[in-house]
Amino acid sequence: MRSVSNRLLLRALAFLTALALLPAPAMADIFRVGDYLLQRGHEQGSFELSASVPEALASNAALGLPEQCEEEQRDRVMEATTARYTIMIRCDGQLPHDAQIVTPWGVDGGTFASTAGENRVRMPLQAEGGVLKLPLVSGEVPARPLSQIATYYTWQGILHILGGWDHLAFVLCLCLLARGRYLIMLVTTFTIGHSISLALAFFDVIRIPVPPVEAVIALSIAFMAREALLTWRSDEPASESQRRRQLSVVAGFGLLHGLGFATVLRELGVAPAERVSGLLFFNAGVEVGQLIFVAFVIGVMKLAGSLYRAEPVRQAALYGAGIIGCFWAIERVAGFSLGIA
Repeated sequence: MRSVSNRLLLRALAFLTALALLPAPAMADIFRVGDYLLQRGHEQGSFELSASVPEALASNAALGLPEQCEEEQRDRVMEATTARYTIMIRCDGQLPHDAQIVTPWGVDGGTFASTAGENRVRMPLQAEGGVLKLPLVSGEVPARPLSQIATYYTWQGILHILGGWDHLAFVLCLCLLARGRYLIMLVTTFTIGHSISLALAFFDVIRIPVPPVEAVIALSIAFMAREALLTWRSDEPASESQRRRQLSVVAGFGLLHGLGFATVLRELGVAPAERVSGLLFFNAGVEVGQLIFVAFVIGVMKLAGSLYRAEPVRQAALYGAGIIGCFWAIERVAGFSLGIA
């Protein structure tokens, strides 16, 4: 009777895990970023702002403009998952040097190009308090203190890892593959791997197309889920050669996951003066978020163990992660092979 109930629990947990993770591909490695282009209009004192933001953030809320400026016309076109705006702005009189446009779309950051100010510029921008400000005249963004840079990028790193379901699924498999010191070794190896590739990709030392990387990241989840299932089915502890092989595989997959982190950091936008500090604090945030998740998984497994359900929960989680990893791999390969990724 107990065996039957365990099987039923295993199936239910596997189903719930898969169901919970199904919408995740839309969330993995995606930040709420925008792309903005500001140009002079045909008439004196007129400007044209072109903005592209995620569809989920689309809004007809008005821009925040200097007192002597107003919107004259606004067009919006929806393309796939992106909302594209063309907004005509008219300003009367002399604009102050620090005049800005405050956007209403709640992005985390974005890229900004302008031919309307004193100099032609192209730069990344970060939101502050959910608000993104575009320089209207000067094209200059004031430098931020180190404490503000540290807080911003560390928090973005934490948000990324805790919202990146594919990375969390991989870490989940590590947590269910090992325990104690060996788990620490696996997580440390994964951290070293993705820290190295994050830095190399962010500074353009290596350049690899994103879609194949995302597909292999999905396959890495399925592989580690299978590895964990096979390891726990064996009554004998992993041999030294098996542990060395697992550590090597985790290091390799860590390099791939770091390429995904680099893509997100680029999309978020990093000012030239903040490239080194931004990278360091973003990576630190990723590690903090990862440790939070590891502690959460260990706590859940201890709770399941106290209820004599550790093994059914472990198997359900690994089967769920493996199924979703295969699904993501197929989805991503189909996406970029069909030209829709």
